[in-house]
Amino acid sequence: MSDTPKPYGVAAFFDRHAPGWDAAHGPQSDRAAYLRGLCAALGRPRVIDLGCGTGWQLIDLADHIASGVGLDISPAMVAQAQENTAALGDETNLAFHVGDSATASAEALGRFQLALFVGSLEHATDQAAALATAAGLLDGAGRLVVIMPHPCNPGVLRSRWFGPRYDVPLNHLTPRALAGMARGAGLRLEACAALPYGGRGRLLDRWPVMAGAYAARFALA
Repeated sequence: MSDTPKPYGVAAFFDRHAPGWDAAHGPQSDRAAYLRGLCAALGRPRVIDLGCGTGWQLIDLADHIASGVGLDISPAMVAQAQENTAALGDETNLAFHVGDSATASAEALGRFQLALFVGSLEHATDQAAALATAAGLLDGAGRLVVIMPHPCNPGVLRSRWFGPRYDVPLNHLTPRALAGMARGAGLRLEACAALPYGGRGRLLDRWPVMAGAYAARFALA
């Protein structure tokens, strides 16, 4: 009898959840406004969204970027992203592919001025490797942005203590822990901004980073 741990079924998990994903995790205005402002500051960058889900992050940014590539390990999520993008017409500047963000390469995808982990790095089986992969996709002046709920967010704590147990990794990091891990991947923290978690405007969601979500922006060291 083998003692080998059961591998995480990340693709299968998100395939199962793809049909209802947009209803539960659709666009969030505070997050979108932050990213639009960053894209304006970067001068319409070429963007890759690592763990893109159903594609709404890039769809929202389509008018603010030169082009965008979405990568997700779940075929069902990518199929939904492609369906969502169809509303933009044939001249869309977005493309979505099935692939593992931990093994994405600049040789296959090119280099980007902005790479994103939006609610996805916490599901990586090897977060340090995922950060190193993202760093390898940036051009010399590129930026990486990680948006993640703070582990002390009341909603995160409630889910951890009382929620169902999922067969995927779920490891939320503090900004300090993320910055330390990113240093090992050749990235330096430039800024960290608090974001409401969930975009619902409740008082708890508008506390500083400790109780909400945060956006950490990194440059190549």
